[in-house]
Amino acid sequence: MRGIRRLYHLLAPRAHSAIMMGALFCTLCVKLYHSVRYGMTGEYLSWIWADIAVILGLEVVLTLCCARWPKRWMIRTVTIIAAVICTWSVLNGGWVVRTGTQVLPGTLLPLFRDPLNALGIVGDNLLKHPLAAIALLGPSAIALTFFFFVLVRPQKPRNTDKIFTRRLLISLALVLVAIPAGGASARSRNRSSSQGVTSGLRYNSQLKALATMVFPDDSPLTRADFENAQRQLPYAGDITLPMNPEQAPMNLVLVVLEGVQYRYTSLEPDGQAHTPYLKQLAQEGITYSQMRTVLTHTSKALFSLHTGRYPSGSQDVVEAVPAPRPFMSLPTVLEQQGYRTAFFQSAKGDFESRPTLVDNLGFQKYFSRDDLNDPNSHVSYLAADEFAMLPHINQWLTQSDQPFFATLLCSVTHDPYQVPEWYGELPDETTERYQQVIEYTDGYFKAIDQTLKDQGLRENTILCIVGDHGEAFGEHGKMGHDQIGFEEVLRIPWVISAPHLQQPQRITEPVSSVDVTPTLLALMGYNTTPASFDGIDTLKGVPADRRVYFSCWNPGGPAGYIEGHTKYVYTPSTALASVFDLSQDPWEQTPLDISEIQASQIAKATIDWKKQSLLKPQQSLKGQTVVYNQWRCRWAGRDPRSKYTGDR
Repeated sequence: MRGIRRLYHLLAPRAHSAIMMGALFCTLCVKLYHSVRYGMTGEYLSWIWADIAVILGLEVVLTLCCARWPKRWMIRTVTIIAAVICTWSVLNGGWVVRTGTQVLPGTLLPLFRDPLNALGIVGDNLLKHPLAAIALLGPSAIALTFFFFVLVRPQKPRNTDKIFTRRLLISLALVLVAIPAGGASARSRNRSSSQGVTSGLRYNSQLKALATMVFPDDSPLTRADFENAQRQLPYAGDITLPMNPEQAPMNLVLVVLEGVQYRYTSLEPDGQAHTPYLKQLAQEGITYSQMRTVLTHTSKALFSLHTGRYPSGSQDVVEAVPAPRPFMSLPTVLEQQGYRTAFFQSAKGDFESRPTLVDNLGFQKYFSRDDLNDPNSHVSYLAADEFAMLPHINQWLTQSDQPFFATLLCSVTHDPYQVPEWYGELPDETTERYQQVIEYTDGYFKAIDQTLKDQGLRENTILCIVGDHGEAFGEHGKMGHDQIGFEEVLRIPWVISAPHLQQPQRITEPVSSVDVTPTLLALMGYNTTPASFDGIDTLKGVPADRRVYFSCWNPGGPAGYIEGHTKYVYTPSTALASVFDLSQDPWEQTPLDISEIQASQIAKATIDWKKQSLLKPQQSLKGQTVVYNQWRCRWAGRDPRSKYTGDR
């Protein structure tokens, strides 16, 4: 106890300096950990120069303020400023450990839109990474206690002029060394970092956060773009699609996979997870080897998969803001022909106001984890046991002789990659858990198929399995999906098993999420030409010069398009463009040399596409409604929220 008191009395007169050094130490340690974890130690020095310059430079400014005005109010003020900087460093450190990227205000915006779900995600991740949580939160708790003691009883610095001058000179010397070193590092960065693999760690997070709040130029979309957005979508009934009179009605089951990377399935020769049933369906039906998600986020992907149109290229979920009536979509087109439609998801229902998105898509029924009324079936903060859904799905399938369309959205493959207890023990390694949940989901495919066979429905049912987006596990030094534009996130599985197919097909041209609806409608006998979908009927052939657009959910993240085997990427946060030949470089290790003119053309094409994709909300700025009799939805502008009101 005496030692703690001595340490406190030593640090309290220079509390802001101690806190700032803690911020710098946290940042340096986290970036070192990340560089070692992914074999990027050669990049480490280039990552930390900006942090040294900014944090030490701020410490010098705060120290001079205390020297100029050695009053209690000034000491409290600089201590609070130092604490804010340190808190951001801890938050940024956790973000780097979790995702491999640095945090920005725009990155955190979705957390504030849905704080209850966000807290659940954060808490679950802390529990799943206890060592990292202790390393970050333990010292933070000590620093917080120290901070409050200093605020209550601030102590004036006791430095002599000689000591004070020496401290300032040392700090300034380090800053003066760091500034040119950081500048040289930035100039020498190679163009493989255009997607932010390494360049995204070179900036100081505090300075970058402040800059984006004052000058939000990381996003290619401005406030004026949103205000001037005029894009509107056709509603149900606005367009009638002719149908082949000789085509008998076919049932349709669409299974949407959550976060399944193509290379982790048996569709890839060296797939890292065992999915024999998916492979069997692919061998007997239609499979796509170059399928990409249009936008790396579930809500956006669901919209495209069901409408055949691009989602709004924005970080909001405007697609879930209640529309005056449902959009023209796969379920509403089929409903006009007497189909029953239902959307089943094993995830909790209120995430990103899913009920209103499903209602906008025109589904007659919505069923989520909340409707299971069985907490024992829950898996982690988001998911539920997929197999617990089967009795409810089966009951709906057999309740009428009408043809049906059902979408089944999986969730166990979502972070934290945890199977139900009955399936087996959880591996320790994250990628091993990911392989396990994918193998578990393959068993779910088989169970769905068997359910259809048991009810005598399989011979008249198209079974389509498609991903919403992939998932990254450090292939390029990043984890997750929302901020990544590499193939581990963009490339997804798509398999169609249809009883009336003459022979198996393997389509190797690049296709997109927006192609699912027109392809399935064409397969069911519809003429899709009048709809003017953004997607195409892939069974009629894919034009060689077609651009398959894609984007990250994060506004400053990579976006671009694919033509043939060539991938064009523009990253707003770095203002850099790059090109990859995927036929020769499928792992995107070496970008091709391009001219400045080519780079500007890529940037312009990408930004123009994102601007043109912006949706204009078609309702009042604020309001509330009830959907599916048990979900109360409120919205403000482009931000919807839903709450379950039924019996649990």
